[in-house]
Amino acid sequence: MKEPVLKAVAMPPRIFWAPMYPAVVNFAIQAGILFVCITAFNISPLYFIGTIGITHILIAAYSMKEPHLSKMMLTFGPMATPSKNIYPDKGNKLAP
Repeated sequence: MKEPVLKAVAMPPRIFWAPMYPAVVNFAIQAGILFVCITAFNISPLYFIGTIGITHILIAAYSMKEPHLSKMMLTFGPMATPSKNIYPDKGNKLAP
């Protein structure tokens, strides 16, 4: 008899349908590029409204498939370095 696989019920915080951390990182990167372009090239900031909106829509669309994108970003830092395995084996083991 097949049992259904249930996903987690707890949803992470969202900003306009996108997960909070990817949306904040998106805005921070876009704002940095915006200020550099304004000071260096004298470009109007109105051009960046479209890029901020498009990337936010892409993040929101991707989060429909993977709702826990924020937690994936937060756990990537500690898991980015491979652990030391006692026995030689392929892959990253969380415990020896």
